[in-house]
Amino acid sequence: MYLFFKEDLGFLRNLTAEVFSFSMSLLGVTNSVNENVLYFTSGITAMKVVDECTGIYEVLVYSGCVLAYSTTYQKKLMGIAFGVPAILGINMVRLVCLGFVGLWFPEIFDYVHYYFWQVTLIIIIVLVVLIWIEKVVKR
Repeated sequence: MYLFFKEDLGFLRNLTAEVFSFSMSLLGVTNSVNENVLYFTSGITAMKVVDECTGIYEVLVYSGCVLAYSTTYQKKLMGIAFGVPAILGINMVRLVCLGFVGLWFPEIFDYVHYYFWQVTLIIIIVLVVLIWIEKVVKR
């Protein structure tokens, strides 16, 4: 299924790269963006936004948890309406953190990227689901 839609995710990669570039600019980091690649003037010279960087997989996992939970459709809709933007926002925080790690500490970039943030995102998704259950479903 993923291979069928892979090319259609280009707009999401580009949008993520644009928001990432804008966020880094707001924080004083000079950069430029070309489609889904950010270019920096120091440290790590470029960061390519691939499908896994967009947050789409985290959104799908979260949405699957919400939709599979036994509750009303209204509560599921509330869970998706508030949880999806939260997860996408957290994903942007992740990208910005990775950008600064790449600029300031490029030697640990791979560790932070592949280990720290993978575990952190899993924990965050579980926490967002649990918050939704506690604050919305149990009311």
